[in-house]
Amino acid sequence: MTTEATAYVMMIEMPGADAAFADGMRQAGILEALQTAPGFRGHWSGTTSTGYRAIELWDSREDCQAFAEGNFAPNLPPGIELPAMEFFALNFEVKPAA
Repeated sequence: MTTEATAYVMMIEMPGADAAFADGMRQAGILEALQTAPGFRGHWSGTTSTGYRAIELWDSREDCQAFAEGNFAPNLPPGIELPAMEFFALNFEVKPAA
């Protein structure tokens, strides 16, 4: 029996980026646009030992890619291209008990 995923997790790494990079994206209005993007469910991000990583939850890969290409990519610093996004189908979402 095959079932379709109800959501997709997206992970992206920006090598060499830092919290200042993320703040620039925030100032460009990316986070506000993200909150109302079709198919968007959540965003978690922070600095790593190699750069900046974001993890997001989306209804579909297509929704995520459309947002990234239409909103995120145009606001990247000159000479920086949109890195590859890694996707996987969500099997479980566990939230804290109420």
